[in-house]
Amino acid sequence: MQSLIRLGAFIGWCMLMAAQLPAQVHHFEIRLGSRVIGVIDARSNTSGAARHMLIRSRIETRLLSKFTDISCEYNNNVLTQSRVLRSNGGKDGDGKEVTTRREGARYLVNLEGEQSTLQTAEIRHSVSDLYFTEPRQITRIYSETLGRFLSLKALGNGAYELLLPEGKKNIYRYRKGALVEVEVNHALGKAHIVKKS
Repeated sequence: MQSLIRLGAFIGWCMLMAAQLPAQVHHFEIRLGSRVIGVIDARSNTSGAARHMLIRSRIETRLLSKFTDISCEYNNNVLTQSRVLRSNGGKDGDGKEVTTRREGARYLVNLEGEQSTLQTAEIRHSVSDLYFTEPRQITRIYSETLGRFLSLKALGNGAYELLLPEGKKNIYRYRKGALVEVEVNHALGKAHIVKKS
């Protein structure tokens, strides 16, 4: 009987520890050529069935100052809401916001003031997830910034191609399941997001 009590206590302790996983925190540099022009900090917290992700991006050059904050809330691995705030230099009135909110069997999207509806019951994978998990066997992913689904293609050797509007492509590279680099086709040229820690 005592061994059953100990086993029950051990299982309860394991379940409690699994429900309160430590945060994943990753730091990246944004490089244009050999110059570091910005940073990205990515954090994911899990508590029971709830998961919260926050991606903060800061770019500073002589020509450009850009700040982006993306937050996503999941419950039972289903996106319940996301919010994207973008600003160019922090001037009043230049901020842009995109929100996505689950409502029943659909999602309401507000893309910088334009309302639309996604007729999908569940969003299970968003672009923010790419900072924390290799997207094995995923071919479609939700862009919190664009308010729509994008195609994702496995290239092999831990590389994945995200197809953006207007034919642009970003390449995500993983090592042992962890994101190590993103190749971004940007208006300023080809940039690289490289993991620091």
